[in-house]
Order: sequence, then C-alpha cells, then structure tokens
Amino acid sequence: MAAASTWATYLTRIIPAWSVCGIATLLVFSFLIEPYGRGEPGRRHGAATVWQLVLGFYTVALHILSILFPARVCFALGDVIKHMKASAAAANDDRRGVKTQTVETEKGSTAMPAPLFVIMLPAYKEDMGTLEETLRVLASHAQARHCYHVYLAMEEKEEKAEVKAQTLINTFRRSFYRMSFTLHPQGIPGEAQGKSSNESWAARQACRDYPEEVEKQNVIITTMDADTHLSQRYFQQVARMHFDFPETRDTTMYVPPLVFDRNLHHVPLPVRTADLMWAGAGISSLYTGSLVCIPTSVYSLPMILVEHVGGWDTGPGAIGEDMHMYIKCFFALSGNLDVKVIYAAASQCNVSSDMRGLAGYIDGIGARYRQALRHMWGTLDTGFAIRECVKMVYRHRRATHTPSDLPLSAPKYVCDTLKVLRQQLLIPPRSANWTAFYTSTGLHRSLVAQKRALADPDDPTNTTTPPPKPIHVWNLLTLFLRLFEAHFLPIHLSVILTTSSIFMLFTPTFLVPDTLRAALDFAGWCRLGGWLLMLAYFWRYEQYHRLCVGLRQEEMRKAGLLEDMLANDGFSFTTFLHRAGALEPALFPLGGFIFGAIPALQAVLSHIFTERLTYVVSLKPQQLALRSWGGGRGSGGGREHDTIRFLVIIAAIVLVLVLAALTFVGVLIVFVSIGVLVVFLSLAYPPRSITTEEEAAGACAGPE
Repeated sequence: MAAASTWATYLTRIIPAWSVCGIATLLVFSFLIEPYGRGEPGRRHGAATVWQLVLGFYTVALHILSILFPARVCFALGDVIKHMKASAAAANDDRRGVKTQTVETEKGSTAMPAPLFVIMLPAYKEDMGTLEETLRVLASHAQARHCYHVYLAMEEKEEKAEVKAQTLINTFRRSFYRMSFTLHPQGIPGEAQGKSSNESWAARQACRDYPEEVEKQNVIITTMDADTHLSQRYFQQVARMHFDFPETRDTTMYVPPLVFDRNLHHVPLPVRTADLMWAGAGISSLYTGSLVCIPTSVYSLPMILVEHVGGWDTGPGAIGEDMHMYIKCFFALSGNLDVKVIYAAASQCNVSSDMRGLAGYIDGIGARYRQALRHMWGTLDTGFAIRECVKMVYRHRRATHTPSDLPLSAPKYVCDTLKVLRQQLLIPPRSANWTAFYTSTGLHRSLVAQKRALADPDDPTNTTTPPPKPIHVWNLLTLFLRLFEAHFLPIHLSVILTTSSIFMLFTPTFLVPDTLRAALDFAGWCRLGGWLLMLAYFWRYEQYHRLCVGLRQEEMRKAGLLEDMLANDGFSFTTFLHRAGALEPALFPLGGFIFGAIPALQAVLSHIFTERLTYVVSLKPQQLALRSWGGGRGSGGGREHDTIRFLVIIAAIVLVLVLAALTFVGVLIVFVSIGVLVVFLSLAYPPRSITTEEEAAGACAGPE
C-alpha cells in the first residue's frame, strides 16, 4: 500500500514534466517527421496530419489564454484601485476601537482582545535592520499594543538566532500585546528547509499558547515576509470582516494585493519587469466576484482553520507555502473556502545585490533567477492538488455510503459486507456518516458544534451533524485553470513559440499545410494583442503603484516614520524611471522569458529526479538609500542624460518592432540587443532616487 502511494505521489508530481514531453512529441511529429502534412517533399503541401491539427488547435487555445490572462489582470487591477480608494476613505472615518472578550478557562477568567492577531515573522538569516524596520512599522499601528501577538520564527541552525530574537523582543516588547520567538530545530525527519516548515513550528506554538476553544474563535494568524510592510488598514479591514461575516469567519482566508514600492529604482530592468508581472499575477484573481484567490506571500486565516487542516506542511512539496496552504484549505473544505480581498497593499522589496557595477548587475539578475526557480518549484502543487482532489471525492463517497456506526477508517470490505447483509436481512439503510466525515478530516470541534447549532438552534442537546456543503465544482474547475496558467502556460507557450519560429524559418511558406499555417498566423496576432494588453497593464499598474505609495507615505507621516523611510529606501514613487515613460515596459518579454519560462522548464524537468530544492534566502536591500547600481549622480547633466536615455530607448523599441516579425534568429537578436542595452542604461545612467520630502510630495501628487 505504501509503495502504491509513493508511486502515485511521484507520477502526479511529474505531470508538468509529462506535459512537456507530450509537447515535445507533438512538435517532433508535426515539424520533423511529417512537416509537409500528407504531401510529398518538394511538391505542393497536402492536408495537415493529425499531429499538426492537434498542434494547431492547442496553439490557438494557448494563445487565446495568453490574451484572456492580461485582460483579466487589467480588469482586476482597475477593480482593486477603485476599492482601495474607497477603503482608504472609509478608514479615515472608522473610529471603532479594539474589542475585548472575557474568556473563561480552567485557570479562571481573563480578558482577550477580539480579534487577536498572531503575526508570524519568519526570520532566517535576515538582516537585523530589515527586521527592526518591519517591527517598527507594525509597532506604529494604533492597535498594535492591544491586539498584536508577534512571533519571531527563527531557525535553530542560524548562529546566535536566540540572541537576535531576544534583542528584538527587548526593544519592541512594550509596543505589542505580546511578543514571542520560536526556534525551529533542524534535522526533523521528512522536513525540508524553508518558510513553510518554519511557519508550521511557530503556528504549533501559537496553538499551544491559546489552547482553549473560546480563545481560538477570535484568533487570526497572519503570515508575512521579513521585509513586508503592512498597513494598519490591513488589520482593520480583517477585523471588520471577521465580525461582519460570523457565518463564514472560521473558513475564510484574507488576501491583500502586493506592491513592489521600496527599491524598484535600484534593480535591473529585467528584475523590475519580472516583479511587476509577478505582482500582476497575484492581483489577477482579486477582482470582485472571484471565488478563487490564491495568496502571494502575505495572507491571514483563523486559527480554527489552521488547526482544521493540520497547519502548514513541512515536506519538500510545500516550498511554495502560500499556494500550498491555500490548496490544502481549499480541498479540506471541499472547495468551499471563502476568500476576502483586503484592499491594503502589502509593500515588498525587490530582490537586489550588495555589489555595484557590472558585477552587481549580474549578481542581481542571478539572485532574481534563483528566486524565480524557487517560485517555479511550486509546480509541485499541481500534483498535490490532484492528490487532494482524489482524497476529497473519496471522502465524500465514503461518507455517503458508510454506516453511521462505523468510522470512515473502516476497511472497505467491512462496509461492503455489512451492506450486503443488511440488504439480505431487510434492515433499513443507515443515514450517511457525516459525524465520522468531520472526524476523519480533523474538523475542529467548534465547527462541528456550530453546524449542529445551525441545524437546530432551539435544541442545544442536538447531536446530529448535518451534511457538509457539497463539492463546489465551479471553484474546483477555476482552481485547476489557475494552476494551468501558472504551471503549464508559460512553458508550453515558450516552447511552441520557439520551435514554430525555427520551423517557419527553414520551411517555405507554400509547403506548410493551410490549417497549421493559419493557426500559427492567428497565434502571431494573438501575441501582438497580448503584448498590447500587457502595455496597458503596465500603464494601469503605474496608477496603482502611485496610489499605494501615496497611502503608505501618508501613514508613515502620521506615525512619525516618514523621514526614516525616506532616508532608508527613498520610496520608489514610479515604475517608469525614464522620460521614455510607457516605452520602457515594452521590453517586458525579456524579463518574462528569463524569469518565467526558463526557470519553470528547469523546475519541472528537475522534478523527474528530485522534489527537493536547497532553500536560499533571497538577497534583500539593507540600506537602500546609500546604494544604487552605478553609484551616485551629481546634480549636473541630468537633462542631457535623460535625453540620451530617451533616444536610446526609442531606438531599441524601433529595433524590436522591426525584428519582431522575423523568425527565431530575429528573436535571438532582439534578446541580445535588449540585454546589451539594459546593461548600458543601468551602468551609464543609473536612475535617480527620491530622497527629499519635497520631491516625495511632488511625486506623490499624481494619485490625487
């Protein structure tokens, strides 16, 4: 049985790799074995073969998705901007204070804030200055002293981790309701190093610190990165939704959008565009009415739900802990996981390098590639989702057919035997065993009691458990579509684009079957449409970026931290660093190819041999205002440099447009030309950092 389970895990784990092999087989038969269709070499082409028909239709389908995705991103971003403005205005009028509740425990009665926010801060080999700044931002919140319990999730193998944690606690203990630290031990069998295992250890300690059922009902766990700056509006909105929706608060996850607004002006262009697209991928599902919203790095969920699913997984497959935890909760609730969007963006840093010049440029790109590989290693979640889906369906079927006096763990042959005997003895069938269903899924007792109370609120002695919600099929289909967009679409699209370009380069057009040629032509027009939509996204993102920075700047000003923030990171007030404006993002395919398709392909092929990836902490800035890619700039020559940059970028865009219609050789020339251009711009004309309050005020006037 164990061997069968191991093979099932392996075969589902490599499904993305199998898909790449399938695409490769399709391309070999279409472009090498029978490139002219059913015709003969040197003669007029014949009809397309079955392989070419399949390839043509699949290529069209992929490119339609490549159009729909950026369109959805633009729509979602507009919706987020609208609600963010409305929520910011409403926050100014919100005068509600922190609620308290009296909790009766075995030790007596005690007063607790409601809700209580358990904030887990994973901090493995993080710079002390980074942690201090993150805690300083949290401590500036008006409600921090009343309802924030901060857990510093440290790693035991980090040298002097306990000393670092205790130093931070001594500095900030008076700023929060409580402050604790955990030391995740190394060498636990079956565990893999990473954020998920660290969070799992900290969450277990949090559950031990609040063991009573009545305590857990209003405890919300928030997980974030060590460099994340969260607005107090984030926690205010979570608290309001927690009380406004009592019927679903125990099964709700809270997800904010991301914004890279701290050191955007210090990183190479490919890194910048890759992170902007990464932020857009997270925002793409946060529109009103979306039922499947996968979090990115930062999210909150009730402690009851964390206990229900057994906490964060710690194995190698949980390296993408945000998506992995979402999938785990999604299938534990049969697709009925509620997600609330929090319209307070989580401020993030871009991956950067401590080095300068060309070496720093290359090191920064290398660091971003390693981060991209770790992100794409999350393709393991495709297999995890399939396995969880099978378990969910099996669980529902067993609950429907298993007698109520037997646990779901009873062997199947026992259930079948009893079923036959009852039919022969004319014993009426028993009701579905939903009590055992809840027990088998580890559902928290408070949720079971809540369902019983909802079944018959007038009868407190009611012991019958109503059936759970059925499997939400639409959410299930939507989730797998999102997984396909994340784990399959970039690889398949890039491979087909590259090989079809080579094929069209060496094959005369009149020899290509009409159906295949029409499909490839249609795909070309779709790529143009997708490129234009991505330009629209970058333009829309600029508005979103300015709005987020303006709101964060105003919050830091009220907290008295604005001068320190300007001195440390300067705020990246705009995503377009040159006078060329919207022309700069036109080079985004370079970042998408380097940090999207290539690491994704490397990850899925590596999964054939291993599921373990050595976890490397991403390079993050330490003192942003003191460092830029090419050193400082004087006050003179700025206008001339801006003019030169503008003309050079215009020339680059013209080159891209001229060569875009060419085949694979043209694409290679474009990539090489853009790479040389980007290095030249970053080294010779480093962007200017905004460091004065007057300049900041002027740059922030845009959103008004």
